[in-house]
Amino acid sequence: MKSFGERLKQARAAAGLSQRDLAEAAGPLSANAISKYERDLMEPGSDVLRRLAAALRVKTGYFYRPVQVSVKCPAYRKHSRLGKRQQHSVEARIVEFLERYIEVEEMFEPGQVPTFELPDACGMDISEVADVEEFADRLRDQWELGADPIANLCETLEDQGVKVILLDDVDDQFDGYSCWANEQIPVVASRGDAALPGDRQRFTLAHELAHLLLERTKMEGVDVERACHRFAAAFLVPRSAVFPEVGQRRDGLSYVELLSLKQKWGLSMSAWVRRMADLGIISQGQYRSAMKQFRSKGWHNREPGEQVEPERTLRFERLVQRAVAEDLISVARAADFLGKPLIEVRKEMGWPTAEVAEA
Repeated sequence: MKSFGERLKQARAAAGLSQRDLAEAAGPLSANAISKYERDLMEPGSDVLRRLAAALRVKTGYFYRPVQVSVKCPAYRKHSRLGKRQQHSVEARIVEFLERYIEVEEMFEPGQVPTFELPDACGMDISEVADVEEFADRLRDQWELGADPIANLCETLEDQGVKVILLDDVDDQFDGYSCWANEQIPVVASRGDAALPGDRQRFTLAHELAHLLLERTKMEGVDVERACHRFAAAFLVPRSAVFPEVGQRRDGLSYVELLSLKQKWGLSMSAWVRRMADLGIISQGQYRSAMKQFRSKGWHNREPGEQVEPERTLRFERLVQRAVAEDLISVARAADFLGKPLIEVRKEMGWPTAEVAEA
């Protein structure tokens, strides 16, 4: 169990505050007092504790949560401008959410929630980027996904025991993150705000999944980022489905066709062009020419037409709702887990009505 000081430091990092910032927000306090609290050299009184919780937007019970999560091999898919403080904030928010998630899961008997098993494909030898195609095919086979579009990637991953975290109100320089929680739970994260197109979100999540799985393979001398990009595209659109969609060889591209394919498969137009180049359907010269046109039209920033809706992950909320329904926790405790006002959660969980109950 983490000490009070560790909890306070985690909450401060998640809020993106310095010790001085927190002291001012929860004042009257000094940055030196915050430092002593975080090093467990001093404990706050009840009034200061409430002010700290209010400043950090957490419940006072947060500081004494029993579940602890450690992350291993954290990696960001990021722009170079994402600063260290923002990275620490993202990681702290992810750890805090995982602690709530795992605490709820531990209320249920073993076998009642999905647990992750390392796929057989991780036993492959990968000597070049193209080998990732076989890796993606094997993974889809083992997870029984067939060759059809993945309607909801978040739900698909969580069905396999992967924790998917979508962050709102995060720096727009942040794209994705991955880590192993407690050394055995794979975690992938992306932005969850409406401004991020769903195809980009899905690609990021698949890319982050690749980072976790490919590090467990025998892969030497292979460009990791290229391999993760190739996996993301191959996992979302398996090669067995590409040829029936676009043919074996193309001399030209239709951008209306690419837009339609994006809507069907949840893979961006530019990623479809890259996919066709990787599989030899178009030449590298055709690919470069297409990307030049994308840049000249501004499509490398935002592609034309109706955007793919970003996904949401609701498994954690369903677990909390289930725990309430099975009398494992109170509605008030559910509000703590969900980070929502009690009155809002009571309204959401206000069913069944008397008529339904009597039926």
